[in-house]
Amino acid sequence: MKTSTNPQSKPINQKRGPTTGNSNPGSKRSEFMADKSASGSQKSELATMITDAVAARGRGMNGFKLPAVEGIHTKTNVGRGPTRGNK
Repeated sequence: MKTSTNPQSKPINQKRGPTTGNSNPGSKRSEFMADKSASGSQKSELATMITDAVAARGRGMNGFKLPAVEGIHTKTNVGRGPTRGNK
C-alpha cells in the first residue's frame, strides 16, 4: 500500500530554538530616567515641552459623540412603526 504523505513533512509542534532579546539592557535605561527626572536637565526640558505641546493641541476642542456608534438604549424606536402611522 502506498502512502501519500509528504516526504519533506516535519512534526507540527517543533521547538522554537534559541530566543534572543533585551536580556540585559545595562544601565542605559536607569541613566536615562535619572537624567529625565533631574530638574533643569535637557531631557527634562524636552519632555516638558513635548507634553505641553500635546496638551495645547487639545485645548478648546469640544467633545463629540457619534450617535451611530453609541449603545442601544431601552427606548429605541418607541412610537414608530406601521401601527403608529409610520411606514
